[in-house]
Amino acid sequence: MFKPANKAELNQISLTGMRGLVIVGMLMEAPQTLESIRAKLVELNLLENDHSNDILRIDLNTLRAMGCDITHANAKTDYKYVLKKHPFSLNISKDEVATIRKGFKKIKDSANISLLLRYDALFKKLAGYTDNNDIKEELYGLSALKSYNTELIKEMLDDCRNNIVLTLKYKNPSAEAESLKEILAQKVVFQNDKVYLYGYDINKKEAVILNLQRICSILSRTRGSGIELESVCIKYFLKSFGVNILEENESIIETLSDGCIIEGRYHNEFVAVQRILSFGADCTVLEPSDFRDKIIQKLKSMRQNYND
Repeated sequence: MFKPANKAELNQISLTGMRGLVIVGMLMEAPQTLESIRAKLVELNLLENDHSNDILRIDLNTLRAMGCDITHANAKTDYKYVLKKHPFSLNISKDEVATIRKGFKKIKDSANISLLLRYDALFKKLAGYTDNNDIKEELYGLSALKSYNTELIKEMLDDCRNNIVLTLKYKNPSAEAESLKEILAQKVVFQNDKVYLYGYDINKKEAVILNLQRICSILSRTRGSGIELESVCIKYFLKSFGVNILEENESIIETLSDGCIIEGRYHNEFVAVQRILSFGADCTVLEPSDFRDKIIQKLKSMRQNYND
């Protein structure tokens, strides 16, 4: 990211070189018009308002002479300069992509949605810096969010932070038509290779989990107020314990010689059941008793289905 230059120090640098760096950086991000390039250089004090556009054309030709393949601005390019190739590309091999994939796989399932968004942006940036189309596609494919609208995810993270009620259309796979819902946004999570919105259904007065890919459209956003939400609080004993397996909604309330007693607060009972079952035989539910009974019945049912 460039910042405006101090004019008193400009005699110590090559203005042509600085303008070239800025222009290449802009073209790497997106095609640019001559006007947009000029505006940025003026903003950075690298060009005066009364300077001729011929200076910019000379700068562009200088970049071409250095090995940059920059199209001319015409009707075919919507009168924008497009950087098709440049000598600053990254030379990433298939083995290096495989190493990145292996490393990312180890952290993907335990990463929160904010971290996955940062990795998505990183993979896209790396892909943008390579000219090899096969490598480019492989880098795009590394992201856990490759099939999602990441801008929508970012908007929903803001909705959760700002206590927003979303009026949206949702398509349940078992329903013939879309349904209209009013959902207080609470949390965006990545689980089992899918992104979900945890929320509270205003009309049904219950906690819900919505698959982001089944949200057809968001009709409006309004501030939520006066809505009291209750989480499901479960206390359980966990042996073979490692702090790194805890989620942000779980905390240690007692450490024992053979494990720990954990208190977890979950979005709804379904999420709590899935979390408890994920620990397998290492977990023993302590309270509440009615939830413990449900887990026991669930395990008996699973065992019966397995035996059948």
